[in-house]
Amino acid sequence: MNIRKFLSRILLLLSIPFWISSCTESPFGENVISGDRSAISGKVMLDTNVVAKNALVWLEGMDITTRTDDDGEFRIEALPRGAQGGSNGYTGTLNLYYYYGNFKLTKTTLALQDGQFIYDSGPINGKGKISEPVIMQKLVDITMQLSPSYLVIGTNPQVRVDVVLTALDDSVSVFYPGNVEGTLHPLTLVDKSNGNHWTVQSTLIGVTSGPATKTIAAGDSQKRSYILGAGFIPDKNAEYEIVPYFLLKHEPIPSGIYQDPEGGSFTSLANHWKLPFEREGGKLSVQASDD
Repeated sequence: MNIRKFLSRILLLLSIPFWISSCTESPFGENVISGDRSAISGKVMLDTNVVAKNALVWLEGMDITTRTDDDGEFRIEALPRGAQGGSNGYTGTLNLYYYYGNFKLTKTTLALQDGQFIYDSGPINGKGKISEPVIMQKLVDITMQLSPSYLVIGTNPQVRVDVVLTALDDSVSVFYPGNVEGTLHPLTLVDKSNGNHWTVQSTLIGVTSGPATKTIAAGDSQKRSYILGAGFIPDKNAEYEIVPYFLLKHEPIPSGIYQDPEGGSFTSLANHWKLPFEREGGKLSVQASDD
């Protein structure tokens, strides 16, 4: 073997790893791994020009739920093909739903073939990301006012909680359960420092105590007032968020959206506080006396 042939073979062997690596990249530099199209990602925004933190994202058909992060970003992965039914996985379309309690339910239709998402098709780009941010339309303004909103440890007064719902561009229906698993007009207190929470009974002012569905016309407001009794708030310095129990019922919501991946249902007494809502007010401060 002459030296020229020997050097040619060496160069060929050295070029093989580079050739293999380049086959896993798109010619447009997208770095898409061939054959791995099991995940979809995206970003969710509220039409109030803020990111949708903690929004629920649910894939129908596979009943998979995730949440957006603090930047409104999410990633959801399809079930393994063997768990989708059929020999090669699901082929067809599925809806990806986005839920935020006082915003319109929004969805993206995704196409799949043999259990894998079809990239570079419809709203999905070549990297498996929804090309444009998903924008959710606000239906109801929620304003809360506490009186008092500041408590001194040891005084332990009652707290009045006023909740005002204002319908925006269209009428909405709101469901108030009255009694949830034996607790009347539940209010959940969430410790902002550590996420500890508990749900307590309250007294509703001037309204019958049974379950009710109320319709609010576009542009109108509806107010409900609760009394949070003495003795429900620990004697320690803390900041709490007060979460009232109600659900918008203006449109059909797939039941799978309300299934908590950690167990149970988001409509239960224990889990309702986890549902994402955009609210103004509702913060309670408890502090020691300056004396």
